[in-house]
Amino acid sequence: MGTVALVLLIFFIPYAWFLWSVIKKPRWKMPLVVLAALVFVTFLVNGYLSNTYELAFFQNGFESIVALIVAGAFLLILSIINVTVGVLFKNAPTSLHNPKAVWMFTAVFCTSILFFTVWVYPFAEKASYINQLEKALTVAEAQQDDEEITVVFLRSEKNCFRTSTSNCHAVPYKNSFFVKNNLTVPKEVQVRIRAMDAEGSELEEVESVIMTLEPGELRLVETDETSERTSIWSRSSFETERRVSSYESIYQYRDVN
Repeated sequence: MGTVALVLLIFFIPYAWFLWSVIKKPRWKMPLVVLAALVFVTFLVNGYLSNTYELAFFQNGFESIVALIVAGAFLLILSIINVTVGVLFKNAPTSLHNPKAVWMFTAVFCTSILFFTVWVYPFAEKASYINQLEKALTVAEAQQDDEEITVVFLRSEKNCFRTSTSNCHAVPYKNSFFVKNNLTVPKEVQVRIRAMDAEGSELEEVESVIMTLEPGELRLVETDETSERTSIWSRSSFETERRVSSYESIYQYRDVN
């Protein structure tokens, strides 16, 4: 989560600065310029990464719909509350209920949800995924040893920013394994992985789906647990209740029909 957290922080600081400047009425143009410049730079970087690594520019439709539903739900709830309070306390002083201020807060809050869920977080996850990809490629090349197929274990982590919190304890570990075709022809590859914890106890044994790999191609090991409804950069190979520390793997491959 280090790359994701860093990108979110980079965006949050100028975004919060801009909102504070608008509310307090000091000079707001500078934070707006900084925020706009940041969005423009990430737009260019996103385009470069998408073209270089053959990834989609935006997250997929399912994730965008989820983001719209979440923002729409907050919009509906806050609107109902504002209208209801406005009717029940029609003549209340603005110090008690200011409908205009509530509408403004609702608009800013829902826009912020959309901005971070549609643009910032997907970009952060894409950057994290590419970082994983480059690390996996380095590891695969280091341990290749004339093997036809190389299996690389990259990480086992929770999607939590504070892993010590009680809410994070119930979150499973997402495990990322990669497989590389070291041959000069395309192959259909299947991998079986036995994941173990720090004490050597087996956590799970999983079998990948049959994957078609081009010569030299490196890709995430996909299993039945890998969600196809999310963007490629949001996926993991499989989940476990405890952190994976070591693994054993076997593979089989065949020519592409």
